[in-house]
Order: sequence, then C-alpha cells, then structure tokens
Amino acid sequence: MIALVFNFAGNKQVPTMETIKTNYPTLASETFSRGRMRYYIDVKRALNDTYFILFTVSEYFPNPNTHCRQTILIWQEDLAMFVEAFSMILGQVAYGQLDLPEAEMNAVKNHKGMKAIAEYDRPREKLHALGAGALSDAELLAILLGTGSSELSVLDLCHKIMGSVGHEPSRLWLRSAEDYCRFPGVGVAKAATLMAALELGRRAHVPAKH
Repeated sequence: MIALVFNFAGNKQVPTMETIKTNYPTLASETFSRGRMRYYIDVKRALNDTYFILFTVSEYFPNPNTHCRQTILIWQEDLAMFVEAFSMILGQVAYGQLDLPEAEMNAVKNHKGMKAIAEYDRPREKLHALGAGALSDAELLAILLGTGSSELSVLDLCHKIMGSVGHEPSRLWLRSAEDYCRFPGVGVAKAATLMAALELGRRAHVPAKH
C-alpha cells in the first residue's frame, strides 16, 4: 500500500497513516466505489478535540495483488475555505462553464476594451437610449462593475461571471463577495457594489410597511 498525505494547513506536522488509524477515533465515515476505485471519507477527532477530514482514494491492481492509496487531510480550521473553493469548482462543472464558448474566447484573444465597441452598443449609452429592459444580464452587470481587467473588457468579464452561474441572474445570490473577487478585474470595491445591488434588488421586492 502506498500512502500519500497532503497537508492543507501548511505549517502543521502531518501524522502518518498508521498513527491516524490507531490514535484518532472516527466520528463519521462514508464510502463508495466504481470499478477498481474505492473512495473513503472519514471524519477523525484530533488530540486537541478538534477534527479533520480524510479523503482517501484506493485503487486495486490485480497483478500484483496490491492497492495504491492516496489521502488528502483537511484540518477543521481550513474546512470552510475548502468547501467554498470546492463549491465554486462544482458550480462551474455543473453548468458546463469550464471552457468559454468560441466567440467569447476570440473576444478575449482580441481584447481591445470598451472603446472597440460601437458607442450605441456600449451598455451605458444603450441604457440611456433604449432603457434598462433592452440590456442583457451581462450588460447590466457591466454598468455596475464599470471596468474589466488588463486581459478582459468589462463585457467579457461579465459574460464570464454570468456563465459561472449558468446565465441565471437569480443564481448570483449563490456567490459571496469573496467568490466574485476571484474573477480577474474584480476587487473588493466592485464586489461590494455588486452585493449592494443584489441586496437592493431583494429589498425592492419586499412589500412596503404601512
């Protein structure tokens, strides 16, 4: 058996697999398998009464008759960050947004910024001329964010953000300010503007108190 333990905490001493098996009681456990692969998820109690989670993958090799096992260890204090990052990845996978559409990829490669867009097609000018209802979700979002990054125009950036939620505006609530800050060109100020707009929209649908 080959055991590889990766420590997400960085500066902690990682116990060996044998030590984990004998000295750390199991609080909860789940397992499932597919073909030669078997997966284990174990919650263990640490010596200081906190807990950690082990994600283990075991692969069976009939010739020779051996198992190759790899384990990732995540400490309790790091679990929230792990769940947040994992949720972001799952969201992109679930909505098929790992790759940008060809048209958007070409836009990124040929990025020239908002000045390359005809004035009547720019979100702010378009809103003044035709009203907010004529704008796409990405265009409305672009007005809130204002600018993109060195690699993406604000429209390209907003198409990317909308793609991460399956192009469903109602799913923007599923993201936190920290999530939006992971997009290139979105800092604390832009994320705060977006979260404030979402909250204002929510309050606008709450019946007024008489």
